[in-house]
Amino acid sequence: MPAIGRMNTLTVSRITSAGTYLDGGQLGDIFLNARQSPQDCSVGDALEVFVLHDNDGSLIASLQRPELLCNEVGLLRVSAITTVGAFLDWGLNKELLLPHSEQLGTVREGQAVLVMVYTDLRGRLVATMRLDKHIADSLHNLPDNAKQRLNSGDRVSIHVANKTELGYKCVVNHCAWGLLYDSELNKPLRRGERLSGWIQRVRPDQRLDLTLNKPARERAPDIAELILRQLDANDGFLALGDKSPPEAIKRIFGVSKKAFKQGLSRLYKERKIIISDRGITLNKGE
Repeated sequence: MPAIGRMNTLTVSRITSAGTYLDGGQLGDIFLNARQSPQDCSVGDALEVFVLHDNDGSLIASLQRPELLCNEVGLLRVSAITTVGAFLDWGLNKELLLPHSEQLGTVREGQAVLVMVYTDLRGRLVATMRLDKHIADSLHNLPDNAKQRLNSGDRVSIHVANKTELGYKCVVNHCAWGLLYDSELNKPLRRGERLSGWIQRVRPDQRLDLTLNKPARERAPDIAELILRQLDANDGFLALGDKSPPEAIKRIFGVSKKAFKQGLSRLYKERKIIISDRGITLNKGE
């Protein structure tokens, strides 16, 4: 059965002058208007469409993919303020409603707001700024299939939400809260900013600490490649080693001394470099 608020692959059941009807299974036919219907479309063709409710409650389809799918978090811009709420531009001809009851503070036209898309009690797609109602505070409150994607060292998507005394409260993979500490950052972040990061650790209370730095297991191969490039650019020699000051390593490679030593260790084990008191030499005999 098609999922409302998601992309679905549906089969064309009939074509009329008004538009195309898609087989929605138990949901019945789903209408795709003529302006969006492909000109060479035939009965039996499969189309990838976004499914949502029209103003009259009927289900309709769109070939457009919105900026946010159901249960996703992100920034959307306010296009209009009305008596029923604010309308948000999310990339579809039919705009997304942010009801007054789901707003925080004063919402203005043209403002970018951090929201989640969800289905209300009538099954219609709406937006909310009240993320705490939908985002889990700890892994205890998540289903098992979501927990499996939130382990220490896993790469995750991060949406910055609120500034705290320790750092930034962030939405992780659209489903859980995590904390990105100030000590992990070299510049302030903006509310709604989307980042790619990692779970630094899952705390005993099942809350998430985040980092923007790659785990050591991913970082060392990258640093090893940088070391080889620097050696090539310097006639096969660098006056650096595992005893070099952290400041010099950071200036040249932009990483910590620990990460640099991990890269050296890998290259040495692969016999690609020779390490001496003077520095590192490219092993051209290999």
